[in-house]
Amino acid sequence: MRRNPFSTRFTRPGEIPFVFPAGHSLESVIAAIEQPGAQGAIVGPHGSGKSSLLETLSQHWSKLGLIEQRVRLTASRKHEVIPLGDLDSDSLLVIDGFEQLAFWKQRWIRWRCQQKAVRLLVTTHGDCGLPVILITQPDWPLALKLSSMLLASDVTPYEADLRAVWEEDPGDIRDYFFRLYHWCELNGIYQSQGQFAQQ
Repeated sequence: MRRNPFSTRFTRPGEIPFVFPAGHSLESVIAAIEQPGAQGAIVGPHGSGKSSLLETLSQHWSKLGLIEQRVRLTASRKHEVIPLGDLDSDSLLVIDGFEQLAFWKQRWIRWRCQQKAVRLLVTTHGDCGLPVILITQPDWPLALKLSSMLLASDVTPYEADLRAVWEEDPGDIRDYFFRLYHWCELNGIYQSQGQFAQQ
C-alpha cells in the first residue's frame, strides 16, 4: 500500500515530536507552568507548531499529577465553553487560540484562574499580556529537519526541491507539509512497508 509521507495521518499534531528551539526544552516549558496559579503563553504565527507542542506536553502533565482541560478556539469556534467552575489547584487549563477571545474575556479568565490557583497555558499569535514561555518561529533548517524525519531517508537529492517549496511561503510548517504532499504525488514518492522510495 502506497502512502504519502506528508499525508495528514503523519503530520497532524502529536504524530511527530516537537523540535525545541535553542535554549528551550520540554523540561523548561513544564517548569514554567507547573506551580499552582502559574500562567504563560506559547506565541507564534499560524502553522508554526504551537498545537504540536501542546500535544507533546499533554503526555507529561499526568506524570505531575495535573489534570489537563484543553479548549481549542478558532474563528468559527470562538464561543466554546471554558469550564472554569470545574477546575482547582490540581488543574491545568490549556486554551489553544487565546487570541480568538475578546480582551475583556481574556482578562476575566486570567483573573478566575488566579483566584482558583489554576494553571493557565495558552497559545496565541501575539502578545496577550501573559509571560511568554516559548516563541515558535520556524525557519528553513527546522523545515528541512522535519522533512527528513517524515521522509525517513537521506533528503540530499531532494534538498533543492524542498527548499523551493519552503520558499513559496516560508514560516508556515502546516502549509509547507500540505504543499509537500502534492510535491510527493507529482514525483511519485511514497511510503511502502515503512520505507520511502521514489518510483
